[in-house]
Amino acid sequence: MANRRRTYFRKTRKTRLRNLKHSKTGWIGMLCACAAAALFLVSVIYSFLHAGDAGFQVGSAGLIGMVLAVGSLVLGIFAIREQKVRPVPPRISLILGAVMTAMLGGLYTYGFY
Repeated sequence: MANRRRTYFRKTRKTRLRNLKHSKTGWIGMLCACAAAALFLVSVIYSFLHAGDAGFQVGSAGLIGMVLAVGSLVLGIFAIREQKVRPVPPRISLILGAVMTAMLGGLYTYGFY
């Protein structure tokens, strides 16, 4: 029985996702989320190098990163709702966008205190 299942899935592995397309909004959202994560890491490293006195450069990078993260979150939601698309890029966009939005939002609320 296990041998028959193995041969069935070996034959259909290539055809299971053949009719699914790549979502452009999912890929754009994933790229925006990666750009937001890169901006966050660059701003953290820049802030550490200047001993916390980085000024408006880090603030502007964080604000741009927040806009990209929220945009990634919205694009991920729209891409998940599309029919017959490959699921990985929209999910990465949604998860990474939500994590970056929460991190940058927490950073901004911490900065106000």
